Amino acid sequence: MRSLRRCCTLLLLLLALKAAAQERSPLRPRLLSEAWGSIGVQFRPFRNSARVKEPDFNKRFRMGAEVGYRSDENLSGGRQVYLDLGARYKFHDLLRVSLEHRFSFRGAAGENGQRSSLQVQSTRELGRFIAEYRFRYQHEYLDPGEVRDQLRNRIGLVYDIRKWKLDPEVSVELFTWAGNLGWRYIGTRYSIGTTWRPGKKHEVGIAVLHDRERYVYAPSYRFIYALSYTLGLN
Repeated sequence: MRSLRRCCTLLLLLLALKAAAQERSPLRPRLLSEAWGSIGVQFRPFRNSARVKEPDFNKRFRMGAEVGYRSDENLSGGRQVYLDLGARYKFHDLLRVSLEHRFSFRGAAGENGQRSSLQVQSTRELGRFIAEYRFRYQHEYLDPGEVRDQLRNRIGLVYDIRKWKLDPEVSVELFTWAGNLGWRYIGTRYSIGTTWRPGKKHEVGIAVLHDRERYVYAPSYRFIYALSYTLGLN
């Protein structure tokens, strides 16, 4: 009986020491919250142009612009304002390719930056489900040794509820750093939300995202509350 008590006491002591060590560990993730907002527009630039006489190309080609805002971790201050300019071509119902360039403005709190990306996206209907896969190669114009090149793989699923406009959407995205040390899996982003379309030209997106950093000394786990509006012209 005494031996059992000693074992239980030793086990409780080890668990307490482990918990205390975790409290002091610099690797314990920080929990942060942010707010994202964006306004975008999409249009067909050659729809009524006499210089481009390929109706199929005009129908499949789109351009777009987006202005966005991202807060700091306290939801009260600005961290970044950005401008996205992009173009997309729909080769097939299962294949869309996009090019995008972003200008980021961080004000006095940080340095401005730019990034370019190539995106390949495929969508397929499976009954009342809509499955989506998106691959993105992203290059940020940073100093050598920093996370400049990323490979992003995103899998999403939408369920079409009958007679209901707010269909649920979930996704998971994996971030891989392609750098001088090889490929490193550096983060995951989970998302749940919905899209409301009050008209053919209007689209409002609402989502909650959760980012989890990896392969860093002091990782951050972020909860992000996102709101977007897109206007489709032509």
